[in-house]
Amino acid sequence: MIKLYKAQITDFTQADYANQYSLLERALREKIDAKSTENSRLQSLAGYILLYRGVEELFKKEMIKIHFNEHGKPLCDFCFFSISHSENRVICAISDRRIGVDIQQIKLIKPRKNYIFFNEKENDYVNQNAELISQRYIEVFTKKEAAIKMLGLSISQAALIDTYSQEFEFITQKEDDFYITICVENMAIM
Repeated sequence: MIKLYKAQITDFTQADYANQYSLLERALREKIDAKSTENSRLQSLAGYILLYRGVEELFKKEMIKIHFNEHGKPLCDFCFFSISHSENRVICAISDRRIGVDIQQIKLIKPRKNYIFFNEKENDYVNQNAELISQRYIEVFTKKEAAIKMLGLSISQAALIDTYSQEFEFITQKEDDFYITICVENMAIM
């Protein structure tokens, strides 16, 4: 089971944000408070609004105990989830198996022979069509970011992720000028 929840930060009221903030554990509130801008605090809170609503819908639970791994990835005891945001969009994926999700707005990417964290196949794919470099770069980047989140790694380990590996299943979709990628463990090879 994979369920994806989407929203824009303007979909929620100040009361929604205040209520969600009050439900979060102290460590999570401190992480949100440490964000440098009001917009990034709202993005984080919107992600948790989606998570709590999804957990209530799927599992009939109103409260969630969240803890963190050594890289700061938030975890839950009874399901897997991942949250991402870009600009004013927020997404939350909930699943019964390890999952990672990423959303990125397509922005102009300067052509390069080799992009940091990309392997030879990924670089070749991005550079195959000069008109699609920005789209393909964001597509590969969201796959890497989603895999990193699924594995609970840090962005500095992106070079370890091979988006062509059979280890991962990717679901990628383009919406307007955004790419959304979900990464789950490939159960067929386990």
